[in-house]
Amino acid sequence: MRKRWTNRKLFTVRFKGREPRALLWRKPVYKEWFLYAKLAQELGKKIPKAFGNLKKFDDFEDWWRHPKYGFELFCEKPIGELVQETQPNRSKLQPDELLLKINLKGDLEIINRDIKRLLISKDVGEDYTSNARFQPSRSMKHISVGVTDKVREKGVKRDNKLKRARETYIMSLTMSPKEIVKELKLMPQMGGDHWSFRGDARQMTREDFLKITGSDPKAYQFTLDNRIKTIRRQIRNVEKSFENIATGTFP
Repeated sequence: MRKRWTNRKLFTVRFKGREPRALLWRKPVYKEWFLYAKLAQELGKKIPKAFGNLKKFDDFEDWWRHPKYGFELFCEKPIGELVQETQPNRSKLQPDELLLKINLKGDLEIINRDIKRLLISKDVGEDYTSNARFQPSRSMKHISVGVTDKVREKGVKRDNKLKRARETYIMSLTMSPKEIVKELKLMPQMGGDHWSFRGDARQMTREDFLKITGSDPKAYQFTLDNRIKTIRRQIRNVEKSFENIATGTFP
């Protein structure tokens, strides 16, 4: 059953001795950003100076908790209280502020309805717009970083596509796409004379494929070519991410 995406709300993160602030994207996104940037720097590619010398950080958590890097680069700026009681003629309103007069004797449900209607008429959007110094290039809904066994958020895909592409790219530094397909066992597997999904199954050869399926000899090559295209696409995606990192976004 396909799960419906649930918007992630802002939540406050606290570090000892620092002002509490919020994050909009899930922490695994920032971890992959760090790992991609670290790899890019090792390959001599450009990354924002604000990220620092990532060679000094073997562990993401050390960089994340550093008072100059990590969280400080991605957190939202403090915006204070969203709702306050304001005395008339005693404060100057900012362009993005609105002074309301509310009849406190009214029904709470109706008051909430009328306030919402008024805010909608003022083009106040339902989605929060990030004001962080560095922001991912797309919403959390469209970034697949998977979840841990302890964090099973409704609607979040478990597959970490960013990690998979990053690991594939690292392999491509010493291997061809075809060799990667074989190493990752991306072709159909078999155990004995049958299809198999067991961990100890071996990868089908062209002869195995034809023997079991009895299909056109071109079918095996077609399958192999598709797997190779997938590997090449992952490599291109990582290279594009390197370009985005240089301009201050990800992925």
